[in-house]
Amino acid sequence: MRVRAERVDSAWVLHLEGRLTVEEDTRQLHELVRSMVHFDPCNVVLDLGNVGQLDCSGIGQLVQLNNLVCGSGGAFTLLNVEPLQKRLLGMLGLLTVFRVLDRRPEAIAICRSAAAWACGLPSAPFGASTADARPSIGVVLAQPV
Repeated sequence: MRVRAERVDSAWVLHLEGRLTVEEDTRQLHELVRSMVHFDPCNVVLDLGNVGQLDCSGIGQLVQLNNLVCGSGGAFTLLNVEPLQKRLLGMLGLLTVFRVLDRRPEAIAICRSAAAWACGLPSAPFGASTADARPSIGVVLAQPV
C-alpha cells in the first residue's frame, strides 16, 4: 500500500495505491492519519481510485480511520470508490456512515460542511483554537515515514 498526501483547501487528500486487504501493511496510512489529527482537527478525503481490492479487513480499516478523523472534529470522505466496493459498503450499511463521492472538486468543496454531517458535530472553523498551541502538520509530513 502506497500513500501520497496532498493538501487542497481545507482538506488533506490521501491517494492510495494498492489493496486494502488483510495481507496489506497499512501502518503508514494509519500513522499518517494519526499524526494529522494529533496536531489539528482535519478533513480527510481518501482517494480509493487506485485501490484494486477491498475486503472486510480493509473496510474495518476505513471504519477505524473514519472514527479517528471524526473523533478529532474533522470529516472523512471516500472518493473514487469502485462500483463493486460501493455495493459492498451499501450491503454492510456503511453508506450511511461514510460520505462517498465520485468527483474530487465536490469532495474538496464540501469538506467543511461534511465535518458536521459525518461526525454529528456543530461546524467550527477549520483549525480554530489550537493553531498556536500545536506544531503545524507540515512539520509532521516533512518527516520521513
